[in-house]
Amino acid sequence: MEVLQSDSLLKISVNAHVYTDVMLAKCFYWYSNNYEVDFRKSGNENFEITLKPLRTSEVIDWTTIIPKIKQDLIDFKLRQHITDETKTIRELIIAKAFIYFDDEDAPVSEISDPVGFTPQSIKV
Repeated sequence: MEVLQSDSLLKISVNAHVYTDVMLAKCFYWYSNNYEVDFRKSGNENFEITLKPLRTSEVIDWTTIIPKIKQDLIDFKLRQHITDETKTIRELIIAKAFIYFDDEDAPVSEISDPVGFTPQSIKV
């Protein structure tokens, strides 16, 4: 990870083989509240991420933000890894939950209401 910084701009370059565009979008979404975030692929090897403060009057201490960004990149990389590893399990749970669902089955018992409403009287 390469970092270039100035008073009003932070440029980060990360390896595109390590971090996907989806991971970067998820990670830097949380920074979009305070910064203008731009990321694009630079060749086949790297993504370049640029952060600019939304409020130009602010002086930004990038030295406190850079470690947070590194931590967040690791966090979202790990989240993606866990999502990939548990994909089959999640699909099996969902399949198991709906295996006996059949929307063609009509109710076996008679539908009645103690107040006197009969659903069979509704004409469609």
